[in-house]
Amino acid sequence: MKIALFGGTGPTGKHIIEEALRRGYALSVYTRDATKLSAVDGKIDVIVGDLSNREAIRACIAGADAVISALGPNSLKSRDKRPIMPGVGAIISAMEELNVRRLIQISTAAHRDPKDGFDFKSQAFVLLFKLIVHNAYDDIKATAELVSKSHLDWTLVRIPNLKDGPATGRVDAGWYGKSKLGMKLSRGNLAKFLVDQVTATEFVRAAPGIADGN
Repeated sequence: MKIALFGGTGPTGKHIIEEALRRGYALSVYTRDATKLSAVDGKIDVIVGDLSNREAIRACIAGADAVISALGPNSLKSRDKRPIMPGVGAIISAMEELNVRRLIQISTAAHRDPKDGFDFKSQAFVLLFKLIVHNAYDDIKATAELVSKSHLDWTLVRIPNLKDGPATGRVDAGWYGKSKLGMKLSRGNLAKFLVDQVTATEFVRAAPGIADGN
């Protein structure tokens, strides 16, 4: 089993890499700076490029069974209105060309799943986020809409506030307003859930919310 990983050098990326390697998966990781992956040199394939380099993106995805994208707005002061959406669009195009079907993309409650009910806490958080960092909110929402309209076997993993920490094995997953979902999630638990989705089918073409379980 081979995974192509985008966003692997971010704060969550190292957890995803560790989790995938622990399970014996092969990894190709896309980055603008290979030195950020020196700790796993020799254990993964590193593809260098930016999100406008379609050939490099294609090279990263070639031969993969699934793609995990941990891409998200990495700066509250990004000058680009939608820095992530075009990159995810290029990933989707490459996947379609190479007939790689499985895409797992990080998102937030800014995107609504049809199974959601009304949930005051998550919607209040979304409203606050929209007011404070509108560009990031717009990018997350537009990216999720792009993924959900694709013909891939996608899963949008909607996350709350992230905190550093290992996987505990206790994660709640479901629908806002209908499932018990807290407002915090460890990066280790997120990584485990993302890698779980490579072979899981429960949330194909759906957008579950997840949070640390009790």
